[in-house]
Amino acid sequence: MVVEKPALHRDTRPAPRAPGELLVLRRDLGEFAAPAPRPLPDRPALRLARPLLRPVAPTVCVQTTEPVTALTYDDGPDPAHTPGLLDLLADRGLRATFFVLADAAEAHPELVRRLVDEGHELALHGPDHGRLNRLQDAEAARVVADARRRVEAVAGVPVTLFRPPYGAHRPGSLRAWTRSGLDVVIWSGWAEDWVDAPVADVAARARAAVHPGGILLLHDTRADPETLAHGEALPRFDRAAVTAALVDPLLAEGWSFDTVGGLLGRYPRVRSVFRELMS
Repeated sequence: MVVEKPALHRDTRPAPRAPGELLVLRRDLGEFAAPAPRPLPDRPALRLARPLLRPVAPTVCVQTTEPVTALTYDDGPDPAHTPGLLDLLADRGLRATFFVLADAAEAHPELVRRLVDEGHELALHGPDHGRLNRLQDAEAARVVADARRRVEAVAGVPVTLFRPPYGAHRPGSLRAWTRSGLDVVIWSGWAEDWVDAPVADVAARARAAVHPGGILLLHDTRADPETLAHGEALPRFDRAAVTAALVDPLLAEGWSFDTVGGLLGRYPRVRSVFRELMS
């Protein structure tokens, strides 16, 4: 007898607005490599404009002064680095959010199932690493819906978080993804770990980008080798070693780590409009 898996149920309503949800100007956030001090300003004019701007303002972090942040990994799963990252996170008792590509998920289904089984949060990064803002809105919605279906078929669990490659999006596409039940999450800090450097240097860049309530952008691998500049090499550092060099001192200082979903369930989210990501 063949036992069919239960259908995946998805909520097509927009993500609820948590009490205290904050909308900020892009400049309020500071640079991704050096985020502005927290707490962020609550501007009365933006509170009034929030109903109009919210549909085109993706989530970037949460509002808290507590020493907590989310580790997120894009572009995987990757057989060269994801197993080591999962081993490291398991050893430290940490959970992270993995924004996976559908092509990579289908190529390495055992890694997708492992990260889900070990309690990490599975999220979508698209079918491949192509820029979705180069597509018309209807096509961008279709492509992402198909990638979501493929990843869910591999994992056997619903996927509700989405981060477009490069964070690139068009306002109409963002609205369409949200209407489909996806919660679009960008980031508030990054380690520039798509550039090769010694482990200590990459970890130092990551540490400089950490802030209370932050969502840190890291990578399992670099999925866009075709964009390498002349003379530029793919990163060769050990990505698990970077994570260890980042989290161990932070844990010793009293920091904690959660998934993106965990942060959004505990604290008011922060949204911003990113004009530079719409081009």
